[in-house]
Amino acid sequence: MSITFLKRDTEFGEDIDFVPLLQSGSVHYISVAMPGMTVASSNMQFAADFSVDERNQFMMMVNRAQETGTLYPKINITLLPSPSASYLGGDVNFYNHGDYSEPEVINHIKDAFKANSEYIKSDKMYFDFRNLCVSEEHYVICLKKTIKEFQSQESGLPEVITWYPPN
Repeated sequence: MSITFLKRDTEFGEDIDFVPLLQSGSVHYISVAMPGMTVASSNMQFAADFSVDERNQFMMMVNRAQETGTLYPKINITLLPSPSASYLGGDVNFYNHGDYSEPEVINHIKDAFKANSEYIKSDKMYFDFRNLCVSEEHYVICLKKTIKEFQSQESGLPEVITWYPPN
């Protein structure tokens, strides 16, 4: 298994309308639990009709627990914990001192793979670390290392898609 990297042709990268893909159950979308005007929050709203309060509550639960959380079976979205988040626009809640370490992020990503293999069973996983308050490069490096580890252990893993980090 390898990673397919999408180009960042516009400010927000390649345009993919995840709503119909998520509603049909044809993909598994993974991002970081960051509320507000993020792609993950938008997907939760438009693909599964989560209100602002419901989105914030789920993201807060993931962030406080510092563990990956999935919205399956309602929708094929899994969120990795964020080291900090703002739920009201002016507040900042810190859940970790700085970015999560490489071993921590790798474990969070492994949990997303576990959710996929045990429950969601999608053959296509999108890892979206774009335009968030975490280091995209750090998360993509961790994703690469996770996949390398899985390559030596398993076969038949899903297609993994992400975006090139900005230069």
